[in-house]
Amino acid sequence: MADNNISRRTKDMFLCILLTAAAAGTAVFTGEISAGVREAVLRCVNVLIPSLFAFMAVSDMLIKSGGLRIISKSLRPIARYIFNCPEELFMVFFISSAAGYPLGIKLLSDMLERGETDTRTAEKAACFCYCGGPAFYSGAIGLAVFDNTSVGKLIYVSVMFSNIIIALLVCRTSKLSVIKKQTPASDGNILIDSVKSAGKSMGMICMTVVLFAALMAIADASGLFAWIQHSFGLSDNEMILLRSVIEITSLTELKGCPFVLLPLISAVCSFGGVCIIMQLYALKNTKLSMLVFWKIRLPSAVLSAFVCRLLRPYIVGDAVCVISNNQPLLKIDNFAASICMILMIFLLNYKKSLVFCKRV
Repeated sequence: MADNNISRRTKDMFLCILLTAAAAGTAVFTGEISAGVREAVLRCVNVLIPSLFAFMAVSDMLIKSGGLRIISKSLRPIARYIFNCPEELFMVFFISSAAGYPLGIKLLSDMLERGETDTRTAEKAACFCYCGGPAFYSGAIGLAVFDNTSVGKLIYVSVMFSNIIIALLVCRTSKLSVIKKQTPASDGNILIDSVKSAGKSMGMICMTVVLFAALMAIADASGLFAWIQHSFGLSDNEMILLRSVIEITSLTELKGCPFVLLPLISAVCSFGGVCIIMQLYALKNTKLSMLVFWKIRLPSAVLSAFVCRLLRPYIVGDAVCVISNNQPLLKIDNFAASICMILMIFLLNYKKSLVFCKRV
C-alpha cells in the first residue's frame, strides 16, 4: 500500500513539474506559440475539418437510422467466415480504414453509449479500427515528401495489413458481440443530432491539435529538441521522425526523399502519434479503457515496419525523388467553406434550443 502511495505521489510530482514548465513556457515564448497555434488552426480549417466532418456526420446518421446494419449485411460472409466478427463491427473497421484515425473510436463509443455493444468488445475492436486516411498517406507524405503516390500506397497497405492481422487475431481469440436493437424510426432530428455530434467531435479534435502545436512550439523555442538532437547525434530527418511520434503531421517536413526511413515512417503512421491518441481519449466513451489499445498498437507498429520493408520492392521499386526543398505540391484553401460549416453547426444548435424552449 505504501509503495502505491509513493508511486502515485511520484507521478503527481512529475506531472506537476511538467505542467509548471508548460505554463512558464506559455508566458515566455508567446511569439513562438502564436505562430505554432496559427499554423495548427489553419491546418484544422483547411485539412482536418473538410476531410473528417462529412465522414463523422454521415457515419453518425447511418448508425442512428439503422442504415449501418443494413449495409453491413453485404459484408456478412467476410465478417463471419474469415474474421469471425459481427458485421456491424466489421463495417466500423471498414469505415475507419477509409476515413482516418479518430473515426473508429468515435463510432465504437457511440455504439457503446447506445447500448449496441459491451465495453469489452469496444475495447478490443478499438485496437484494429484505427488507421490514417489514404488521402493523408498519398498526398501529405507520398506526393509532398517523395513526389510519388506509390509511397503513400505502400504506407497505407503496410498499416492496413498489420490491422488485418490484428483484427484476425483479436476476433479469433475473443468473442466480440453486438447487441441487436430495433432500428429507430427515422425523423428530422437525426440530421441535426448527427451534425451537432460531428461538430462537437471536430471541436475536440481541433483543440487537441492546437494544444499540441503550442507544446511543440515551447519545446522548439526552449531548445529541448535541439538538445535531444545534439545529445543523441540524430540527423535532421531522424529528429523529424522523432517529432512525428508526438505529432504525426511532422512527417510532412521530411527532406530529401528518405526512402531508407520508409519502414520507420510506416511504424509511426501505424502508431498514429501521441496527439492522435489524445484525440481518441477526448472522443471515447468514459467507460472505454485504452489500456488494451496501447498494448496492441505498439506491436502493430513493428509489424507495419516489417511489412513495409518486404513490400517496398514490389510497390515502390527503384523510385527516385525529383523534387527539392519538399515544397507542398498542392495549395489547399478551404478556409471560407470551413467557417461557413462551423456557423451552420452553431445555427442548428441555436435552432434546436429555440424549439426546446417553445415546447417548455
